[in-house]
Amino acid sequence: MPVYNAGTFIEKTIRSLMLNDLSGCEVILMDGGSTDDTVSIANHYKKLFTKIVSERDEGQSDAINKGFAISTKPILYWLNGDDIILPNTLVKVRREFASRSNADIVVGNAYMTELDFSPIRHFKFPPECLRFEYLLNYAQNHLVQPSVFFSQRAWKACGPVKKDLHYAMDADLFIGMSRKFEMISMDLDIAYSVYHEECKTRGKRAESIVELAMVQAAHGGMTECKNTLNVLVSEFNELKKRFDSNEYSGAAIEILNSRIAAMERDWKKNIELAMRAKILEE
Repeated sequence: MPVYNAGTFIEKTIRSLMLNDLSGCEVILMDGGSTDDTVSIANHYKKLFTKIVSERDEGQSDAINKGFAISTKPILYWLNGDDIILPNTLVKVRREFASRSNADIVVGNAYMTELDFSPIRHFKFPPECLRFEYLLNYAQNHLVQPSVFFSQRAWKACGPVKKDLHYAMDADLFIGMSRKFEMISMDLDIAYSVYHEECKTRGKRAESIVELAMVQAAHGGMTECKNTLNVLVSEFNELKKRFDSNEYSGAAIEILNSRIAAMERDWKKNIELAMRAKILEE
């Protein structure tokens, strides 16, 4: 569990783990030096954890790498401090790995939910959705990270996650794994990925889109990269259209104007990055 200042959410996440059979599991908490009550809440459940580490790190990717570096079990998984693993799923996942000699990555179904767990979208991943060519278009065909389990072998072949990635580290890892390993589809709801105002990909949407585009380019998806960057263009144009139509007034206009300026700066920066990578046409 890589966490930082997750005190608002972490107890629900921990309690979701407690609704699973954790015999034979290592549960490792890697806290990035939280300044809220994250660690005190975790310590309340300290018997659940194999290890609790609280220290400054270089971000979520660094925490993930540090946690896996001290893990010893053959199947790996990370659960963010605001997501939920559903009851009685771990035993079924372990059985899936045990029943297949070629199992290195198992992908289950998942829900994206609001903070109160009301569903936004139900994601299912049949085998045809787990091929490299399909996942390369990750903006449209992404996995839901807390429903993905993988072997130490796959991690050693494709990890660690890159510390300079703060939003698309899972995309980079899973796209790379899909190139080298067969991903096995498991028709079982595994997790709730909770989408709320404080989650990184929502609060820093422009940055996360840019980072994903660069990941796609690194895996050879030049067309996919351009398509992902164009998402920013579409969002910018829509926001500008609403602004110009005088749909808003007063303080709302000031906020929108600030957002438009920020998106324009991001887009210009992304064009420069893409040009350096030689993925845009002259």
